[in-house]
Amino acid sequence: MFRKIANTIILPSEISSFENSYLQRVNRITTVFFWLHVPAFTVIAAFNDTDPMLALMLTTAVAVGPWGAYRLLTNPRTVTLVYGFAAMLMGGLLVHFGQGPVQIEMHFYFFALLAMLALYGNPLSILVAAITVALHHLLLWIFLPSSVFNYDAPWWVVGVHAAFVVLESVATVYIARGFFDNVIGLEKIVRQRTRELDERNRAMRLVLDNVDEGLVSIDAQGVVQPEYSAAFSRWFGTPPTGTDITTFFASIDEGFAETFELAWDQMREGLLPIDLCVSQAPSTLRHDGKTFEVTYQPLLSSGETVDGLLLVIGDVTAELERRRLETEQRETLNVLDRIVGDRVGFMEFYHEAVDLLASIADPPPNGSETVKRALHTLKGNCMIFGVQTIADLCHRIESYVVREERPPEPHHIDELREAWRRLEQRLHALVSDRDHGRIEIEPAQFNELLRAAVVKEEHRRIAQMVADLRLEPTAARLRRVAAQAERIARRMNKSGVEIQIDDSQLRLEPVRWSSFWSAFIHVIRNAIDHGLEPAALREANGKGANGSLELRTHVEDSHFVISLRDDGRGIDWERVRERAAELGLPHATRQELVDALFSEGLSTAAEVTEHSGRGVGLAAVREACVARNGSVTVDSKPNEGTTFTFRFPSDEMAPDPGALLEAVEQDVRRVA
Repeated sequence: MFRKIANTIILPSEISSFENSYLQRVNRITTVFFWLHVPAFTVIAAFNDTDPMLALMLTTAVAVGPWGAYRLLTNPRTVTLVYGFAAMLMGGLLVHFGQGPVQIEMHFYFFALLAMLALYGNPLSILVAAITVALHHLLLWIFLPSSVFNYDAPWWVVGVHAAFVVLESVATVYIARGFFDNVIGLEKIVRQRTRELDERNRAMRLVLDNVDEGLVSIDAQGVVQPEYSAAFSRWFGTPPTGTDITTFFASIDEGFAETFELAWDQMREGLLPIDLCVSQAPSTLRHDGKTFEVTYQPLLSSGETVDGLLLVIGDVTAELERRRLETEQRETLNVLDRIVGDRVGFMEFYHEAVDLLASIADPPPNGSETVKRALHTLKGNCMIFGVQTIADLCHRIESYVVREERPPEPHHIDELREAWRRLEQRLHALVSDRDHGRIEIEPAQFNELLRAAVVKEEHRRIAQMVADLRLEPTAARLRRVAAQAERIARRMNKSGVEIQIDDSQLRLEPVRWSSFWSAFIHVIRNAIDHGLEPAALREANGKGANGSLELRTHVEDSHFVISLRDDGRGIDWERVRERAAELGLPHATRQELVDALFSEGLSTAAEVTEHSGRGVGLAAVREACVARNGSVTVDSKPNEGTTFTFRFPSDEMAPDPGALLEAVEQDVRRVA
């Protein structure tokens, strides 16, 4: 306990610069205060007839003491001890020269001076003053009691005065020490807090220098704060002081900066829920060939006001590359499965895709619609043949083209070319030009050709049969389309679709018709996606759970006809009419509605998906149909289904075999 009391009374030996300047200023003021006692006490002595000259001399003598200490002593704390002693002497002189009816009241001056000494923040000066006043009362009560009391006071009165001095001195000591610790010692407190903050900052800097993430925070105005991780500055450079985060990111990834600015403005305005604003902020940043994932932590004050934002950035380049390789590996297995099942069909897709890529990368003037159709067709074909990475990339580029209403950017084309190049590298051992134009022959056709050779049929008949080998049976093509339809149905969770084929044993020149069949898949996709209802709805309408498609080729009135019929919900012509009106297309008659159905941008879908909804597919089909001098009709009945019928001149089916034979015979005669 005694140690605790001693630690309270005795100050630390170090005197800070702030304490020194503070005590110098207070001591200077107090010195003036002491000198003001000289005229004041002289007046009091004159008023009470207690020898003004003696008051002048004694008060001057006491005032010289603190003045000399202030001038001569270098330690300001020592000066405060002298001031404590001198203050009590002044109190004694006031009581002595204030003899009269209010002499007892003059004792309040001792207590006032004790309280004022707390401003020094030095408990020892109060202790010196308390001892001084106690000795003053005791000695003068013994030798000159009239200097203390205006009556014959007994000893216990002196004890009461002493008790009050003790009580006030104890309280004042604690006040003075508190004043020293919290005010005079403020510099030490600040230094201590600064050291603590420095330690914390060093610890934080150690963390920031060693984390693998880019950590950076911004204030409510979007200004980058000075503390950020070493990874952040290593990846993106050091932001200049006072830099706006959007301006900083604009020099790194302009697209990221634009999207971030919109989300950040919404956060600051507080008009939308913070979680929603965060979800709309961009999550991917690209810089210097790397890809970074960005997450956000709003810094909130009371009332959910955004005071700042913490950005946590991670380099996910390696992880994305790992995922890409895994995806491509799975994709390669899927593609191999397609090749094994339908090599000719895959090779046709392959060469068609090369042509589509060329039209996307180098479109004709004002060919934005051509680019849209090519992207949509390439996306659909890639999905059918399991090339999902390129399908996803096409969907992303297609979304950009539709949203921004402008052609793909050069970096989009580069991404698409690079993705296709990687696919070719993975399949280079399986894909070659020798497969292009490969001729398939049906067993029945082979047997017929063999029989003709054995029975020695007329050579022109055999030549005709050989020439027909270059033509593709529509049965093979329709089976290929049916297999693609089954894959589309599985992707749309409508597996089990029944598909019927009627080919009429027709044959087509495959190269001439490959682009039409590629576009025809859009009709298949629309029939499955928009036409065939979900199983529960079909059963509620009295239909079987699984929908059905009918694919047919035949010749009718010197026209080659391709048709697709589904037993779905039928076309909502009123919805087509509404969309046509919105797009400013004619929509008064049924034929105008059919024309609108095949127009660019018209779709009755409620939302855009990776499969459909952009109104591009049917436009591409009609374009391919018209390119072969064909026409298309649509017959649809509510809850019964829809039939798309494409009619072409029959001479579009294949080159005239007779002309081909004539050319071969001429070559033979010329050689002979």
